[in-house]
Order: sequence, then C-alpha cells, then structure tokens
Amino acid sequence: MLNSFYLLLILFNIFNSDLKILGLIFLLVICLNIFRNKNLLKDIKKLRILIYIYGLTFMMYVFTQQEGEVLFKIFGLYLTKEAVINFSINFIKIINFIMVSWLFNGNNIIFNRLGRYKSIIESVIELVPEVFVLFKKRLKIKAFLKHILTSIKLDEN
Repeated sequence: MLNSFYLLLILFNIFNSDLKILGLIFLLVICLNIFRNKNLLKDIKKLRILIYIYGLTFMMYVFTQQEGEVLFKIFGLYLTKEAVINFSINFIKIINFIMVSWLFNGNNIIFNRLGRYKSIIESVIELVPEVFVLFKKRLKIKAFLKHILTSIKLDEN
C-alpha cells in the first residue's frame, strides 16, 4: 500500500507542472521524511555538492530565458518571471524525486527485493558525490572506473 502511494507521488511529480501542486507534494514528502526516514540528517548533508549544480542551473535559465516580464536587470541580463517559475518547477521536481528516493531507501523497499546486492548498491550510492571530484581531477574513463570499482571492493572487505 505504501509503495503504491510513493508511486503516485512520483507520477504526480512527473506529469504535473503546477507550482502549487508541486509545493504541496514537496511539503508532504518533507513531512513523510521527517517521520519515516531515520537517516534524514545524513542524507541532507550529502546534498551539499548539489547546491553548486543548482546554482549553475539557475544561471542557465537566466541566460536562456530572456523573454517575458522582467523582474531585475543585472549587467545587461534580464531576470524574468518565466525563468524563475521554470527554474522553481524543475528544482522542486528534482528535490521531490530525491526525497521520495530517501523514503524508499529509508524504508529498505529496494533492498528487500535486492537483498544480496544491498552492500554494492549502498556503496555506489555513497560514491555518487565522489564522481564530481573525479571529474574535477579529469581522470580518463579507465582510471575513473578502476577507482570506483576498487572503492566498492574495499567497502565490501
């Protein structure tokens, strides 16, 4: 029953672009995470790297959407109402997806079905922020994959 409720939340999140409904889903998912997710603080700390990505995404919206009602003019660039609304919709959708995935992970819904692969999946999830560091070091794909696989192997021992 709870799995189907999470599925409905995901579907509403995918097929809806109304900011008010997405905001209600956001509040609902926050409340569910507060009451059902034991690792909420640990999960929030993992989002630090994503703040930079969201900042760059916001800047892309500012540069690409220059038409519409102007809110501010900064160095020849216009911050429009449409750009802010589109960014807000996409931002809330992404955050909703992340928080619903925390509910799945916190309730071990995925891991109950994939029991023997639990440690590998957990290791891969923990290594996601490290991918950005490896991109920054400009490693080749072979060295990149070798680093990830050795990290997974070391975590299993």
